[in-house]
Amino acid sequence: MEICLANAAAGVTATSGGVLFTGDLNNDFLALDAKTGEVLYRFNTGGSIGGGVISYALDGKQYAATVSGTVSAFFGGSGLPAIVVFALP
Repeated sequence: MEICLANAAAGVTATSGGVLFTGDLNNDFLALDAKTGEVLYRFNTGGSIGGGVISYALDGKQYAATVSGTVSAFFGGSGLPAIVVFALP
C-alpha cells in the first residue's frame, strides 16, 4: 500500500526497531516500516495531527503519544484538541 504524505504536517519519530510514527491532516496517526514505507498501523484520531509524536517507556511498556485537533490558522485541520496515547505490543 502506498501512502501519500502530501497532507502531512506532523514531525516524524524514528525508533530503533525500524518503525516511523507520524500523522496527517486527514486525522490519521500512522506507524510505517522505515525501510519500505509500508503502513503498519493507521488510526483515525478524530482530529488532525500537526505536532510531533513521542515514544516513551514506563514500567517496561512502550508507548507512542501525539496530539490531535485543529493545527493552526495556517495549516488548518479539524477536530477537538486531544492527547492520544498508544500502548505498543
